[in-house]
Amino acid sequence: MNCSFQNIYITSLILLYSITSSAQTQWIDSIKKVSETQKSDTNKLFNLLGLSNSYRQFNPDSSITYGQKSLALSEKLDYQPGVFGSEVVLSQSLMIAGNYPLALEYCFKAQVSAKKIKDTSALSYSDYLLSDCYYHLGDYNTSLNYLRRVITTVTKLYPHAMYQIWSNLSRLFDASNQPDSALFYAKLSYDGMKNNKCVRSDYEVKFELSRICPLLGNAYASKKQYDSALYYYRMGIPVSISTYLQIDMIDDYNGIASVFRSTGDNDSAIYYSKKILHEKITRTYPAGLLKATNMLASVYESKNQPDSTLKYLKMAIVIKDNLFNRDKTIAVQNLTYREHEKQKEMIAAKEILHNRFKVYFILAGILVVALIAGILLKNKREKQMQSMRNSIADDLHDDIGSTLSSIAIMSELAKEKSPEALSLLESIGESTLSLQENMSDIVWAINPRNDRFENVLQRMNQFASEILDAKNIELDFTNDESVHATRLTMGQRKNFYLFFKEVINNAAKYSDAKKIFVSITKKDQHLEMNIRDNGKGFDTSKIFNGNGMNTLKKRGAELSAYFNIQSIMNEGTAVKLKFRIT
Repeated sequence: MNCSFQNIYITSLILLYSITSSAQTQWIDSIKKVSETQKSDTNKLFNLLGLSNSYRQFNPDSSITYGQKSLALSEKLDYQPGVFGSEVVLSQSLMIAGNYPLALEYCFKAQVSAKKIKDTSALSYSDYLLSDCYYHLGDYNTSLNYLRRVITTVTKLYPHAMYQIWSNLSRLFDASNQPDSALFYAKLSYDGMKNNKCVRSDYEVKFELSRICPLLGNAYASKKQYDSALYYYRMGIPVSISTYLQIDMIDDYNGIASVFRSTGDNDSAIYYSKKILHEKITRTYPAGLLKATNMLASVYESKNQPDSTLKYLKMAIVIKDNLFNRDKTIAVQNLTYREHEKQKEMIAAKEILHNRFKVYFILAGILVVALIAGILLKNKREKQMQSMRNSIADDLHDDIGSTLSSIAIMSELAKEKSPEALSLLESIGESTLSLQENMSDIVWAINPRNDRFENVLQRMNQFASEILDAKNIELDFTNDESVHATRLTMGQRKNFYLFFKEVINNAAKYSDAKKIFVSITKKDQHLEMNIRDNGKGFDTSKIFNGNGMNTLKKRGAELSAYFNIQSIMNEGTAVKLKFRIT
């Protein structure tokens, strides 16, 4: 990889060999002959690009011609790096020729091509060109904005090439009348160029020095340090001549003429300004020519030579008028391209929004699929659980239930045959019946068919009616309609029913009540049951300290319920249970 930022915009050696050979007329002639007979392939494309770049500094018109040929061939071959390289050299040549509107057009085209080839260096170099073009247009803020984008990339990928960015910063600050900053960055650029550790040819070193010398001269001149300014201007002249970088040489001549004008040496100012007019390059470098003619008109006016003043003033006016017309064209061109850039930004924003919605849609789809999968898995597990509960209920009913029934029957037969064991067999019979009843409750609780709460209410009503009718106790059983739709877990249903059963049993055995009231309500995801009798009541402090309420406490704890018993002697007892439905 070439170390010079001048060449990072293309990964091939398209411009590398052309830069080092730009002074070799024989090489140019031979390449021209070869390219005329070559078939239209990438080799011919590289030769055309090499020729365009070789002519760029001293014959921009020829550079533009070969650049257009290389662009046409690149488009024919559909070779995007070649398209980018051609647009780069065309924009550079057009800037030298002073055709800034067309140069700006190719700068933007190069930026589009850089995005197509998805190369960070190419995109950064297109920003570098745009900064350069806007500098020549006098739009220094826009130039600086593009250069800052370049700095971000160069700092990461090409830190050794930062001195070339500093040189651009120096001329921007000089043009903006900030001499201290201009000198600071000019010195940084000069030191960075000298300390660059990359392997470079002697030509490349001179190439870089040729560009930096007039920047240092301008910076020192702005600070009125004229001796230092002349030193760097004069240093740059032989370097630019040896590298055929006549544009840098014109900038040095203009700088020297400006220094002499500032120090009162008008004759020397005239001498160096006229040297510029005699250089062929000024015909295609209008910016340098305008500076020289303005200088000559100013000097002759101060020397009171009206004829010479008028001569050069007319020349300056013609050049300025051309540039003024260009400025109007540039203004229109800028508006067009800025609108184009806005359109591209809007399209990019729409694309980002579209992609964002696409991501949201995908995420929503994944969420829906996950939700459906979760529901299906839950249903599957519930079905498996229900199947297992059915199996357990059936096993308990068929195996253990029939075994308990057999024990009860055999204990009855044993009573008849063994009168002496009557009390023991009665105890066995009672325990068996109690166990059968408890087993019946467990089987009922496990069976999925009883998950609906109305089944729970029906069993509670049936149990209470049977046990209380035998004691001649009236039952008042009420519940809200909203409770019917309630669904309890298997554990809640079991503990709720057994709690109710225990309270009813205790009331039937000990209350001596004539009537029992049962009320079940639902509010705010809480289920509340109130059981009240009009019996004799009891001392709650004594009862709670005994073992009589342990079963109720256990059921209440398993329900995480609020549990309370209030009793008044000779007035009755009220039991309240309240828990959250989960």
